[in-house]
Amino acid sequence: MNKTIHFVRHGQSTWNEAEEIFKFTRFDKEMQKLDKMDAPLSSFGEEQAAQLQEKIQALNAEIAITSPLSRAIETCIRSYGVKNVVASHLCAELGDTICDIGMMRETLKKKYPSIDFSCLPSTVWWYVDQKLKDQLTDPRKCYEWVLQNGNCGLGETDCHFHRRIEEFHEFLQSRCESNIIVFTHGAFMRGFFHKYCNRPFRQIVRNVEIITYTL
Repeated sequence: MNKTIHFVRHGQSTWNEAEEIFKFTRFDKEMQKLDKMDAPLSSFGEEQAAQLQEKIQALNAEIAITSPLSRAIETCIRSYGVKNVVASHLCAELGDTICDIGMMRETLKKKYPSIDFSCLPSTVWWYVDQKLKDQLTDPRKCYEWVLQNGNCGLGETDCHFHRRIEEFHEFLQSRCESNIIVFTHGAFMRGFFHKYCNRPFRQIVRNVEIITYTL
């Protein structure tokens, strides 16, 4: 049975907003001053998500799968709602910057009680170098480690990222639903469609852009 998967990039985040302000001038230095860990939607991003509602509802998806990062969850809630929503760390953003450090599962469950977080590990679910797992055991420790090491990067490896994309593809195949919507991120979408559709990896995915894929 074919499955129809609608991938949606989240609305503008506060990190995206800051990128526009700094235009990568003094970018690393300035972004470290901003506590953009798990960057939420900006005010404009909230508007984008709300305006997306009509398009999302018209897709008639049976279930929504969302990245556990706040900007994806909030886009999902504002456009799709909270009924039949499952979070999966497999479709979280490429672990590249401090905004890709998320919240622990128990914190997410308290903040978004209607969303199913049972697929998330109870410990750190975002990318952490295997050698540092015993040291970086919560969001704040991860954030402080990034700042102390003088860069904005988490450094998810290509190998880990590609394997995660494969695991998410397998996860989609395992679902019983035939019409699914996925709220995720730009680099994740670029990686997924490069792997499975030969779409150029560098091809931009805009905020709140929807790309439909037949599985």
